[in-house]
Amino acid sequence: MLVIDADAHVEEHEATFGDAYLDPAFRAQRPRQVGLDDTAYWVIEDQLFPRRVGRGAHNLGSPTTVQGRRTWFTATKPETLESIELRTPEARLQDMDAEGIDVAVVYPGLFLVHPLTINPRFGTALCAAYNRWMSDKLGSHERLRWAAAVNLDDVPGAVEVVREGRRLGAVAVMVLGTVGDRLLDDPALLPFYEAMAAEDLALAVHVGWSCPSISNLYSDLYVGTVIPFLMPVAMGFAALVTSGVLDRLPELRVGFLEAGCEWVHYMVHRLDHRYTFAELMGKRWPEQAPRAACRPLEYIRRGNLYFATEVEDVLLPQVIELVGEEQIVFGSDMLHGDREPFAAKILRERSDLSESSKQKILEANPRRLYRL
Repeated sequence: MLVIDADAHVEEHEATFGDAYLDPAFRAQRPRQVGLDDTAYWVIEDQLFPRRVGRGAHNLGSPTTVQGRRTWFTATKPETLESIELRTPEARLQDMDAEGIDVAVVYPGLFLVHPLTINPRFGTALCAAYNRWMSDKLGSHERLRWAAAVNLDDVPGAVEVVREGRRLGAVAVMVLGTVGDRLLDDPALLPFYEAMAAEDLALAVHVGWSCPSISNLYSDLYVGTVIPFLMPVAMGFAALVTSGVLDRLPELRVGFLEAGCEWVHYMVHRLDHRYTFAELMGKRWPEQAPRAACRPLEYIRRGNLYFATEVEDVLLPQVIELVGEEQIVFGSDMLHGDREPFAAKILRERSDLSESSKQKILEANPRRLYRL
């Protein structure tokens, strides 16, 4: 059995936005790294990222160094900078080999916060630079595959980035659970979804601080890394399964990543419960009738929706019973500071999962999701 990691990460550094990758029109605005004591930040349009204090507090592993030295946060990680920043694929492969991971799909770090800029064209240029950098590093590497970044504040630009991402070797495109204070069922996003389906790329709805209205309710990182970080994934799920997008584009493959899978029962059951209510209300107010042709579980059982499990998810067997063992994938979250080391081994040793489920979660399902 091969182990395919459906959700690993890289931490960007200044080379990510170098002249070889960033649109010349925005080079004067390129993200810069600054250091304060033993902590590093990105400066983008005079704003600091990450913001670990105050309203909207969030945490990122990127950037990793201060004047060439590892930051206090990066210093807690056992991996080398060469692996963390993907300076050499070989360094990452050594870490993967140590944990028994054969193939990994790599996701961004910096782009887990929205917005990085209020200039839509600049946001698209940052995503395009990241994608070109990843292509330069990995291309279509046999063991290290990658997901493209995209800026949905600029839908025409996002469509072009999707097309370029496919040419560059991406196997997925990452979005967050909302587009700022807009939901993923915004009709303006339809050309993006059509491009995703046309290019046969997986749509990855990933955790992140995507909704400022929610993020700005919190100033402590404890709860701020739970509600505003994780809940947008459930919001993205609700938007996609209730909007009719999956009826219009039944071939679209969607993964919901890094939020665990224990929320799936709650959302499926609550949306199912309210489906009948919406049908009733729609008889009086037609605009309130369900836009989706099916209830959520019917879309899941069509086979195009996938959920990433955390190895410690106690309710994983119950989720498998609900959605089927073909719809769960495994993500190690490799290189993030709060991940579970040797997660693949832990999953393989669980006594409450069948060997069939383990094989599908670790190999068959991510292979199908990403067309590997």
